Amino acid sequence: MPGSHEDVTLPWSFALPSLDRVAQEPPPAIAEVRPKAPRGVTRMVTALAALAALLIAAALPLTYFSASRYRMIGGLEASARIHAAEVVELVRRNPGFWEFEGLRVSVPRGGASEERRRVFAADGHLVMESLPERELAWPVLSRQAPITMDGQELGQVEAALSMRDVLASTLVVSLASCTLGALIFVLLRIVPLRLLNNALERASFLAAHDLLTGLPNRGLFSDRLRQALSLARRDGKPMAVLCLDLDRFKEVNDTLGHAAGDQLLKVVTGRLSSMLRESDTLARLGGDEFAVIQPRAEQPRAAASLARRLIAALDAPIDLDGYQAKVGLSIGIAMTDRFGSADPTQLLRDADLALYQAKEAGRGGYRFFAPEMNRKLQERRAIEADLRIALEQGGFRLAYQPQVRLGSGTITGAEALLRWARPAMGEMSPDAFIPVAEDTGLIGPIGAWVLQEACRRAARWPDGMTVAVNVSPVQFRQSDLFEVVMAALESSGLPPERLEVEITEGVLLGDTEETLATLRRLRAAGVRIAMDDFGTGYSSLVYLQKFPFDKVKIDRSFIRNLEKDASAVTILRAVLGMSNALGLSTLAEGVETAAQAEMLRHEGCESAQGYLFGRPLTPEALDELMLRQRHAGGEALRALG
Repeated sequence: MPGSHEDVTLPWSFALPSLDRVAQEPPPAIAEVRPKAPRGVTRMVTALAALAALLIAAALPLTYFSASRYRMIGGLEASARIHAAEVVELVRRNPGFWEFEGLRVSVPRGGASEERRRVFAADGHLVMESLPERELAWPVLSRQAPITMDGQELGQVEAALSMRDVLASTLVVSLASCTLGALIFVLLRIVPLRLLNNALERASFLAAHDLLTGLPNRGLFSDRLRQALSLARRDGKPMAVLCLDLDRFKEVNDTLGHAAGDQLLKVVTGRLSSMLRESDTLARLGGDEFAVIQPRAEQPRAAASLARRLIAALDAPIDLDGYQAKVGLSIGIAMTDRFGSADPTQLLRDADLALYQAKEAGRGGYRFFAPEMNRKLQERRAIEADLRIALEQGGFRLAYQPQVRLGSGTITGAEALLRWARPAMGEMSPDAFIPVAEDTGLIGPIGAWVLQEACRRAARWPDGMTVAVNVSPVQFRQSDLFEVVMAALESSGLPPERLEVEITEGVLLGDTEETLATLRRLRAAGVRIAMDDFGTGYSSLVYLQKFPFDKVKIDRSFIRNLEKDASAVTILRAVLGMSNALGLSTLAEGVETAAQAEMLRHEGCESAQGYLFGRPLTPEALDELMLRQRHAGGEALRALG
């Protein structure tokens, strides 16, 4: 079945060996280069650390020695002055103190004092000295003070102390400061570089990895892919690249918020990682897009097996703070030949194309890349190029399908339908080129042209006739939609109440305040808002509560089975009853038989459009039809039907 887990479309066919041998092979290691600080930075840090260590090792002992020396000098100067004053008093009491010429008096002094004191006469000879118990050891620090009496200098007093103990203490301090300096050097040399290397490693990791999941980002993935291709060329074995995209992730993100979306991505990352070998690389390319590199495996069986495991890993619901979220996984697979000759960019592009096909096939499955996918890509690019030419050269036109009131059969307006005759290809269905316009961003200028042309044409219609224009969800999300609508009304002169903007559930799927604000601005300006394809989405009823629509357009799928399916009639009655209760007008699409029209009228549906009342018409044909109606009342449409 297309899109199922077992559906494998292979671009070639050959015998597939067992995977048991692959599982036993040791995975190849891919070297990771850890960033280091530049050599110049290392040298600078080392020099600064050495300078700081030298300053610490020298400053402490020098400071200690200097402080101790100044303290000793201060004490010696004070002691000398005091002793000089004592000698002066002694001389006053004994004026013959200096008359003992040639006599030296030495007085041993006990106690704890280590100071030596001497008294010198004016001619410099020693008169008296006071000695400590032990002789002063070298080096000796001394200070002198004059002996002055009645303005006459009689001699000098000298006080001296040994600095041996200070030097010994300074040596101890030096040893301690050198140890401290060495420790500081080690810390300043190692810690900053380690912090710097850690910072560089962290910066390198952040530059190469996704911040939310920690997986390799697109840049690192590309580097790993080049390495894997080199390995495949060396070993002569094919390798596979798998592009992964989460299904229904946007619904969870929009419904529960971005925080829940982030939590979901983390859980998904854990589940996917548990399915891989050590040699495989899982990367997050952005949003809900992931990719896997699968080297050194027997292909394509290994890639198909891995795809099934990855899809199965997301089968179980994910708990998000009590809310059970259910997401799926679509996978596209591209492989190299056994020589690994593929280009990395092309290989990833091929896997992405296969992913696109997997999602188109119904999601929740996987597809292998095949050459015809590339042809489809080329066709899309050709359509894009032709769309641009058509936009520049006026290659688009509008057709108008009448909308009628079922009670009277009179025309109330028409829906503008875009038509494009592609050069050399003929008339092209909107379903074939509108998705391309949406994907390439051309829907904006094309939609603006449709609004301008539809309003310009409708301004010629009789008063009361409305024109309905369908707005693409992509076009609606553009920030200038309100201005585009207002510009079309102003340039055409069409009253706002005669323009009806039709939106599908896809416009409101994001449920953003910006979307609702744009709708409110349009409605406040007088533009009518209709919900198109009502009943085909999952949340149509919810959206009717969130925004006061003017009209509900019942989808053609409900009208098609009215004559043969009782449940279709029941659903129709429910929709009409709800619409009437909410004060909404109703219009049924795809009415093709008179019996369908009669049933709709009988059940209370106001308006309808479909082949019964007319196929899409040229502007001139619609003008003629409206003119016939003015002259013949409702008979014109009845005859047309």
